[in-house]
Amino acid sequence: MAVFRPRFVVINVMVAAVGIAAWRAGLFAAVPALGGKEAAMLAGLSLYALVGFGAAWRGRWETARHIANGVPMWALGCTGLGMLLAVNGLHALTPAAMAVVFRDMAFAIAPNIAGVLLMAWLREAIWWCGGEEV
Repeated sequence: MAVFRPRFVVINVMVAAVGIAAWRAGLFAAVPALGGKEAAMLAGLSLYALVGFGAAWRGRWETARHIANGVPMWALGCTGLGMLLAVNGLHALTPAAMAVVFRDMAFAIAPNIAGVLLMAWLREAIWWCGGEEV
């Protein structure tokens, strides 16, 4: 076992503890209200980030760095796509339709937030485990 693997476990347990504390504080209260398209985008970003975590676990820092830098770019693309899909659903300028579009546009930001958080998490794992700069 490589020396960095215990550090990898520790950093990920620490991030999970912060995530649990944030969940308990109610910071993820809006997650159940996300639509299917946002959930699919978040799942794709998470799977991509998991590949980066797997590379970090194996000590493949170049691959992990590449994925850490790529996650927020894909997240921005998902955010833009979510906004286009939200506006595409607007067929009438009624208050109810505008409210739905506004809600969908607000939730379209979710992949961007997740992408930045995943990048930060992977970046910290790479730094603390391998001393590699992202």
